[in-house]
Formats: sequence, C-alpha cells, structure tokens
Amino acid sequence: MPHPVADYLHELYLISGVSVPETSGYPALSKLLNAVGDSLKLKITAVIHPSNNGAGIPDGGLFSAKELKKHGADSPALFQLKPERGVIEVKALDADLSSFESSPQVRNYLEHYGQILLTSYRSFALWSWRGGKAVPGERYSIAPSAKEFWDKTHTVRNDAKHPEHEQRDVESPNSHDCET
Repeated sequence: MPHPVADYLHELYLISGVSVPETSGYPALSKLLNAVGDSLKLKITAVIHPSNNGAGIPDGGLFSAKELKKHGADSPALFQLKPERGVIEVKALDADLSSFESSPQVRNYLEHYGQILLTSYRSFALWSWRGGKAVPGERYSIAPSAKEFWDKTHTVRNDAKHPEHEQRDVESPNSHDCET
C-alpha cells in the first residue's frame, strides 16, 4: 500500500538537482496535502495557485471538498472562491521558516485568508489570524535541515524495513535511456 510521506519524498527525490527549488515540488506537495485532506472527517482539497482574492496569488489554497463540489468545475464562481481553510506559502527546501513568519507577505495572507500553512517542503508551520494578531499553531518537521531531509529521503527509499518505505519498480532518475 502506498504511503503518502514515502511518495512525497520519492517525488521530491526524482526532481532534486534538476528543478527550480521553490516551485517544482508543488505537485508532490499537493498530492501529500490531498492525501492528508482525504483522511480528515471534513475533507480538504489543496489547489495550487488559486485565484487572486485581493491579497495576491498564494502558492496554494486549502478548500473544503464540500465547497468545491457545491460550485462545480464549470461554475464561474469557482474562480472567485476564497480558500476557506487558508492558503499555502512555499519556500525552498533549505529555507528557515522562522525568517518568513513575520514577513509582510505572510501577514497580508493571514489578514486576508485567516490561516496560512507555511512550508519549506521539509518543515510545516500553521498560523492563524485572531484578534488582529498572528497566532502560531501546529508545527511539523520531517528533518531539521536540507541535508538531513535528503538523508531521510535516501533512508526511506533504500531501507525496506523503514515504515515509510514502499517497493518501487522505478528507474533511477539518472539511468534513463534515450532513444534516437
């Protein structure tokens, strides 16, 4: 059975070294957040680059699945929906989230959307806006540094006994044969 974290680490591994650090992990992040969102009683769907609702275009939005279904894929109102569960702001894997938590961008998103999930792919910090102030929430870190993140990724990919390991019949990203 697939494991969302193992899949996430695997996908980030496949694009490492050949991609734009901040944005190329969006598909892997979206899959991870949607796997978690599907497991919640009140389903949440992550949407990368939701429409600008007056505070700029966040990297992602967190919508209730019920709200998305209510409007339907063909509804013009779908493009004006405000992410009711907050927005996502992504920084590069080696970024220190604490240096962004009080930035004007994060404050603007908090004031407008009420909640933000700030991530560097290896760390996650949830913030809320209450009583005119930014309030820190839950935090989770896969690894304290980029090096330790890649070490963990290597461990998960190569240790069949690791709880997040999944057998894969996937070639190494550097072993693709090109046909001419």
